[in-house]
Amino acid sequence: MKEDDGTGPPNRELYALLHLSPEASDEEIRRAYRQWAQVYHPDKYQAPHMKEIATENFQRICEAYEILSDENKRQIYDIYGMEGLNSGLELGPKLNKVEEIKEQLEKLKRMKEQQKMSALLLPKGSIVANLSLPEFLDGDGIMRGMAMASAVQSQLSKSSALSLSGNLGVEENSGAGAASAVFRHQIASDSTIEFMGSVGLGSLIGVQMTRQLSLHSTATLGIAKSFHDGSINLSNVWTRQLSDTASGNIELLLGPQSSIGVGWQKKDQNTSAAGEFGTNSFGISARYTRRFSSKSHGRIAGRIGSAALEVEVGGGRKVSDFSTVRMLYTIGIRGIFWRFELHRGGQKLLIPILLSRDLNPVLATGAFVVPTSIYFILKKFVFKPYYLKREKQKALENMERTATQVQEARKAAAKAQQLLENVANRKRNKQQETGGLVITKAIYGNHKALKKGDELRETNDELASQVLDVTLPLNFLVNDSGQLKLHDGVKKSGIMGFCDPCPGEPKQLHVEYTYHGERYEVAVDDYEELIIPQIAHRV
Repeated sequence: MKEDDGTGPPNRELYALLHLSPEASDEEIRRAYRQWAQVYHPDKYQAPHMKEIATENFQRICEAYEILSDENKRQIYDIYGMEGLNSGLELGPKLNKVEEIKEQLEKLKRMKEQQKMSALLLPKGSIVANLSLPEFLDGDGIMRGMAMASAVQSQLSKSSALSLSGNLGVEENSGAGAASAVFRHQIASDSTIEFMGSVGLGSLIGVQMTRQLSLHSTATLGIAKSFHDGSINLSNVWTRQLSDTASGNIELLLGPQSSIGVGWQKKDQNTSAAGEFGTNSFGISARYTRRFSSKSHGRIAGRIGSAALEVEVGGGRKVSDFSTVRMLYTIGIRGIFWRFELHRGGQKLLIPILLSRDLNPVLATGAFVVPTSIYFILKKFVFKPYYLKREKQKALENMERTATQVQEARKAAAKAQQLLENVANRKRNKQQETGGLVITKAIYGNHKALKKGDELRETNDELASQVLDVTLPLNFLVNDSGQLKLHDGVKKSGIMGFCDPCPGEPKQLHVEYTYHGERYEVAVDDYEELIIPQIAHRV
């Protein structure tokens, strides 16, 4: 038995199958089982093909009832779904409490996670290529310098990790490099200790400890000894969660270059902002990032201090699931810069280009306007058409991959509806005679395939296969009082006689019905509650 695709509340398909609320009582579960068993019991049918259909659906009903009527199995299903039931957990008198069931299932999950962790490596790396247009025009070459850094982290166990890193930098005729290692161990649920060491430029050895002081506060204390000048450096950082989306920190460094720093950052779904103030090379910096869509964002940043005065603007775009490109424009006392960035997974390629050391107004304006104009032209005439074409191709490929699965699901839904037909028509006729609730048209599927208007949403040839007529099963679900309720948080594709006609796509249910001679119409999302009739639905 399949669960939903993970796009909404999990572990609800069995409730949809029996037309139950997730909070249903044992008596309601037994009553629902008896109702469905009366429709799908194989002994009610004589024709071989009808008996076969009834047997298939009766087995589904029995499986759902077996799980939901057993307290332990239902608890596991509500928490972990069918995966939890199939995980090998042994049920019995030893596991009577919810806490015991959760603990045992978590233990099984931890064992699987530990098996994966032994081979888990998290590589990161960056390459920075500094280019200079003025030096190139002077005949000195365009490359100012290059720096490379690489790091890899291995999860030795659930509580221990080892990180190895190295970096190498070259500028004009000089260069330097360093290699370092950090061993991190979680000594308690709220405490972590790190041992670190490096050789090369800035060789040192040190240790630092992090502890969660409260639900919203964390402190880090560190000590390190430099092999370069023999100095000892102390560091202390306090971090405080100011709100659900904002945090602040204070950093104190004691040593040859003592300093105090104060920082703040805020991040939500679409925006992020950060600011910091430091006494080392006295300065203030701020950064604001705004996400315009799931694939593009803009950024503005500024820095002011004894060694810097500059403003940076730019933006980026996600070009694939793992890759992002970004272009930034910087103007300040150091000159006018472009910076191109490519981020892929944990790897980064950064290319800062010095355009001019002088703040020429014409060059500064052109350096900003020209690439911005080119970007918007390319976006309109190249990038957007390309992405639309690619998304359309992906949708078609997804439809082809799931075509067989959808076809089988449609056949199963049609068979289920076939056995509901007699009872559904009888209920419909009874409601018509009394002027009660009659479902005249009901369509479930891709919301793009449904057209808003007085008439039920139409479908074009391309999307026609992504909707399903569910008029008959909804008429069956109308109770004797002339009401219909589909429960909140339960995916509608699990209802008997329904199926998912477009896996991975957002879906809606559109219903037209009559009540006391009046015409009504309503549309609800896949997991949204539906209660009819309602005066608000009157057309």
